[in-house]
Amino acid sequence: MAEAAGLDLGAVSLAGLFTICVEYLDYIDIAQNHGRDFELSMTKLILLKAKLNTWGRSLQVTNEGQENTVLRDHWKEEQENVGRCLVGIKTIFEEADKMESRYGLRPLPADADIISLSQGQASNAFVQIETVFRSKLLRRQEKLSILQKTRWAIRDKKRFDAMIAELAFLINGLVDLCERLQALELQQKLLRVEIQAITDADSIRLMEQASDQLQAIARSRTIERRSESTDNLGHTYIETIIKDRARVLNGNIGDQSGDDHMYRGTQVSDDAYAIQGNISNEAALKFFK
Repeated sequence: MAEAAGLDLGAVSLAGLFTICVEYLDYIDIAQNHGRDFELSMTKLILLKAKLNTWGRSLQVTNEGQENTVLRDHWKEEQENVGRCLVGIKTIFEEADKMESRYGLRPLPADADIISLSQGQASNAFVQIETVFRSKLLRRQEKLSILQKTRWAIRDKKRFDAMIAELAFLINGLVDLCERLQALELQQKLLRVEIQAITDADSIRLMEQASDQLQAIARSRTIERRSESTDNLGHTYIETIIKDRARVLNGNIGDQSGDDHMYRGTQVSDDAYAIQGNISNEAALKFFK
């Protein structure tokens, strides 16, 4: 019996694209210490790395041909969304000019010591967080290292936080998939296991502060999406009962603007007839004739 093929995103495999994205996030460092604000930004990035990594583990995306069964069953409808999020992450890191001008990063020398980048005057709270997650990074790099990538150091915190917001939006989009596939509980459990390795009280507070800010980013993005979705919001029809020989149009006549109407619990019985949506003037005349 032939082995099942791994999931793909066009010309690239899901496993390969995911692995590249995980590695890209591993190649940003503080390099030199710039105080608590820089440590907070870096902690947010560390949490996003953990979130992306546990997303992949919960759906077994690197087990080509043996990915999570529910993901395989729903791949046709989820493929585009997954591809958009992962390609979005990859694109951020592949536009080197934007890494410097837009996100406030600077390239590090190829021979820079990855272990000592955040040593020096870093707070004890951040040192424990980075030490725990750095060990996970080094173990992953022993297995991965698909590409020779530029490593980056944070130079401008404000612009780097803009990058964090973009990454958070894309990674949250992937985690939303876990919720749709009923795998969110497993993803969150795996994330808690990674975070629970942090035991120092100050480190925990720093992690909590970073987590709160990431949640605030997610809430602001949700509000933006709702605002965009209500721009074309039309009428709301709730529990509409249509019976006998009634002919009812739940929508606009002569309006082809694409307003989004909301319908809940419409009931049509007997010889009644209903149209839900906008129609042209000509179609309306024929309908009510």
